[in-house]
Amino acid sequence: MKLLLGPILYAKAQSTPDPKSHDVWSFYVNVFLDSPSVGVSPALRLCFTDARGVQVAAFEEAKPAVDFTRLPRDTAGVVWRWEVVLPRKDVAQRLSYHFEALDRPGVPVTFERPPPRNPRTAPPDSPPKPLVVSDVVVPQRGVSPNIAFFSCNGASRASDWSDLAEPYALWDKMLQQHQREPTDPAKTPGFQLLIGGGDQLYADSLHNSMELLHGHMKLSRSKRLNRPVPDGLRESLLTEYVWLYRERWGGPEGIAPLLQRVPGLYMWDDHDIFDGWGSHEELQRSPWYRAIYSAAARAFEAFQKGTLDQPGAAREPDDGELLQPVLREAQDVDPREARHYFQTFCFSTEDCDLDVVLLDLRSGRTSRVLDLDDAHPQSEFTVMSRAQWDAFDAWREEHRQRPENGKKARHVLVVSSVPLVHLRFGPAMEDMTGGINLRDDLLDQWESAVHRGERTRLLMNLFALSKRSYCAVTVLSGDVHVGARARVRSRNPDHLVPALGTVGEVFIEQVTSSPIIHPPPCWLAFKGMLAMSKDSREDLPGFLQTELLPVGKELYLRDRNWLSIRLERPKHRDGLTARPKLWVRWIAEKQHLPMEVVVEPPPFLPRG
Repeated sequence: MKLLLGPILYAKAQSTPDPKSHDVWSFYVNVFLDSPSVGVSPALRLCFTDARGVQVAAFEEAKPAVDFTRLPRDTAGVVWRWEVVLPRKDVAQRLSYHFEALDRPGVPVTFERPPPRNPRTAPPDSPPKPLVVSDVVVPQRGVSPNIAFFSCNGASRASDWSDLAEPYALWDKMLQQHQREPTDPAKTPGFQLLIGGGDQLYADSLHNSMELLHGHMKLSRSKRLNRPVPDGLRESLLTEYVWLYRERWGGPEGIAPLLQRVPGLYMWDDHDIFDGWGSHEELQRSPWYRAIYSAAARAFEAFQKGTLDQPGAAREPDDGELLQPVLREAQDVDPREARHYFQTFCFSTEDCDLDVVLLDLRSGRTSRVLDLDDAHPQSEFTVMSRAQWDAFDAWREEHRQRPENGKKARHVLVVSSVPLVHLRFGPAMEDMTGGINLRDDLLDQWESAVHRGERTRLLMNLFALSKRSYCAVTVLSGDVHVGARARVRSRNPDHLVPALGTVGEVFIEQVTSSPIIHPPPCWLAFKGMLAMSKDSREDLPGFLQTELLPVGKELYLRDRNWLSIRLERPKHRDGLTARPKLWVRWIAEKQHLPMEVVVEPPPFLPRG
C-alpha cells in the first residue's frame, strides 16, 4: 500500500476536565493511504515501544477519518485514524512507534512511495525504509503538556522562498529542542502539544498553478463577480488543495517531522484559503470565491482538524445571516453546509487545568452594505459570525460553572490568528490603499477601524472570563511576520479580582509569534510601515488600555521565530499550593532572547 501523507498526530479533544485523563496521555494518529474503499480498513497494528524496544501498547482498530476515494487516481485514498491511549508514569517517557501487518508481528511495515506529481522536480529517489518514528514524549503524571506555537509556515511568492538560505532552519531547531534532554531532570523533555496559529499551508500558489483559476483572476472585478463556476471546477480545486498538503506537509524536512511526533491543534488563517480571504468585500459573494472557499475548508478539515464528515457536501462561509451569493447557480441544489471552526480543548491535571480556545477569524469574516439606496451607503464588517459568538459565550458560561472554579488553578490560552493589539493604520490609510491592492491586508487586522467595536467586545469578554472563572488568560497570535508582545489593562470595576484587594487594574498578555518560514519584512519596508502607523498606548472604551512592550531590546522581533510555552507544576509547601506560572519564550533564528513572558493565575479569596 502507498503512503500518501503522514503519519500526523492530533491532540484528542477533551472539552472539560476528566480525572481519568490524569493517568493517561491520549491522541490520534492519522495516515493517508491509497485505500480503494472506506469499507475495508488496513490490516495494520500501531505499536509503541520504549527505549529498550519493549512494547508499551498496541492498537488495531483503524477508523476512516476522511474519504477521498472519489478524487483522481493519483491522489485518491482514505485517511485512517487510530486512537492512542498511553499510560502516564511518575517520569516522562520517550517512545517510538511503527505499523506492522497483523500476520507479521514485530516487523515494521515499509510503505510504498507514490510517484511524484512532477518527476522533473522530484528529489532523487532512494529505496523506501521501514516507517519507525522516534521521540513521542508522554508527560509524567500531574504535568501539563509543553507547547510549541508557530504561524506562517510558508511564503506567498516563489521569490520569497529564493530569499531564504535555510527555509526550514526553525523547524530543525524545534526538532532538536524536542529531542534534547532538559538540564533539569524534573522537567518534562520535548513537546507534547503543537499549536498552529494560522497560515499553516500558503495556498496562494494555486492562482498561478491552476490554469482556469489563473485566467479567472486576470479578469476585471465586475466579470469575476458574476461569472458562473464551470462543471468540474469544485472537485479540481479540492484535488489541488489535497496535493498542496501532501507537498507542504510531507517529506523528511520542515513541518513533517514535528507532525509525526507531537499531537497538534490548528486554526486556519487567510493563506490556508488564499491571501486576504474575508477582506475582499463583495468579491466573496461571487460563485468562484465560494467554490475556492469550499475546497479549502474541506481540505482544512481533513488535514488540520484531522477528520472530514460529508466530504461531498460543499462548505459555505458562516456568513449566511449577512450575505447572499450574487449569482444563484444550478449547482446550489447540491448539499451545502455553513460552519465555523471554533474549537476548545482542556488538558487537566490534579492541580491545574489548561484550556486552549481557538477562534476562527475567517469563516464568518465578511462585509455588507447596509442600505443600497442611501446616497452614501455604509458598510458593516464582521470578523466572527453570530453562531461563533454564541458558541464562545456558551463555552465561557460552561467554564465558569465547572466545579473547579475558585478551587483549582486554571490557565486559558486564546488563539487569535490575527493580533488583538498591533500597529494602527487608521481609516484614511485603509481607504487610500484600495488603489494599490493593500486594502485587504489592512482590513485583515483587529486594529482596523472597521473592526474595533467587535475587538472591544472580545477584550471585555476575555476580562470577564478571567474574573468569573478565576483563570489567567493569555492570547497567542501570528500573521504579522514579526514577533511582538502586548499588554491589555483593565481598570473596569467589573473586571477587578476581589482577592487582589486594592490593586486597581488587571491585565491580559498577548504574545505574537510570526513567521516560522516566511521571510520577515526588510528593514526599509518595516520602517515605512512604522512611519504610516501608530504603536503608542491607546485608551479604549470600558476603561481598557493597550500597550506594546519590548521583545528583547526592540519593540518588534524582526526575525523568524516560534514560541516555547511551559506551564510549571504547582509547588506544595506547608499545606499551601503555589499558583502555577505559565512561561512563554521566543525561539528566534538569529537572536538569542533570554527574556520570558510570565503569567500567573489570580489568587483565590481566603476560605472561611
